[in-house]
Amino acid sequence: MESNYVETIQPMLPILAFTLVMLVWTIGEFISAKTKAMVSMMLVASMIFLVGFAADLIPHDLIQQSGLLGLGQAVIGLIIVHLGTMMSIEDLKAQWRTFVIGSITVIFVSIVLYFVGSLLFDRNLAIAGSTAITGGTLSILMVQGEVATIEAAGGDLGMLSPALLAVFPLLILNFKNFVGFLVTANILKKEALRVRGEYRNGNLALYEEEVKENTTTKPEVILPSYLQTPYAVLFILGLTELFARWLSGLTNGYVNMFVIALLLGIALRHFKIVRPSALSTTDSFGLLMISIMVIAFGPLADINLSDLAALIGPILFYLAAGVITIIAISYVVGKRVGYSTALSIAVGLTSLFGFPGTMVLTKEAAAAVGESEEEIAVIEQNILPIMVTAGFSTITITSVIVGGIMVGFIIG
Repeated sequence: MESNYVETIQPMLPILAFTLVMLVWTIGEFISAKTKAMVSMMLVASMIFLVGFAADLIPHDLIQQSGLLGLGQAVIGLIIVHLGTMMSIEDLKAQWRTFVIGSITVIFVSIVLYFVGSLLFDRNLAIAGSTAITGGTLSILMVQGEVATIEAAGGDLGMLSPALLAVFPLLILNFKNFVGFLVTANILKKEALRVRGEYRNGNLALYEEEVKENTTTKPEVILPSYLQTPYAVLFILGLTELFARWLSGLTNGYVNMFVIALLLGIALRHFKIVRPSALSTTDSFGLLMISIMVIAFGPLADINLSDLAALIGPILFYLAAGVITIIAISYVVGKRVGYSTALSIAVGLTSLFGFPGTMVLTKEAAAAVGESEEEIAVIEQNILPIMVTAGFSTITITSVIVGGIMVGFIIG
């Protein structure tokens, strides 16, 4: 009787773990929606997992038991290929000034914070902090992957334990979103006021713009229909990830696989091998994204709350220094390409949060400043395309490339 019971209940453990992870995500999504994304879903989930693991309220192998960890590790490169298919070379050409500000800001901020951080802390912590300030979840995963590799080889990672070094960029990622929203919201309102003034002075006009891509007319793809099904698209993206791994291997890993995967994704879209945002045609994007995001939370199971005291100073330094450096560099570059001060700084600050925060904050600024529907529309038309492109240029493209290069310098 007991044996039958064990055989019956044991297969339920993975689905129970999966359900609990989805509960955490649901809570995070709810709070994020109620705060208009001021408090990010990732921040809420981090706090729940951190407290839950430390207080033994959540099983320490929850993420592993959910099955999402293995899935995420398998498809992370596939997700990066997908991100590349979201990039339009034509759009980047049209928004070249935005791309220049965003990219140069990420590159120089990463370099400055790395060198200063190396003097104050150590090399590995400086790399983790720099990539976290200018990157997103994928940058964090690159750091954590390198840390895990060095730890498995028995290497010494420096002033922080492997668990703390893996958690450090995750905590920065969460808190920088909050700081970025607060600072950028006020700066965008200033830009919205400038645009409104230009409109009232007759220098700007409302124009109708039809979005042709991803609407009723599907973009042309050169492949036959049987290679455009959800399964075929997943096959193509997976094959592209394998090709990226092979190319990275030819360089002995000096060129990170993620960097190659991103560039190959851009090429797939440009040459019409897949449609824009390829994974959106497979109905699998949501699950795959969750599976790679939970990877970042894995190290939280191996630390105690008391251990985090060692991270308070470095976190505060990178948040403060990051914001100040981003503002300074984006201001200088923005002036060179002809953007206003507020818009230049707002573009640079997208490296703190990316999309969809770029869209949310722009719409809120337009609604707060515009005194009529037409004024709101004009403000959105003149700021929103720039901010969305900025998020892609900083978080999606440049941070992956810069992060992929920097993690190669982690020593152990």
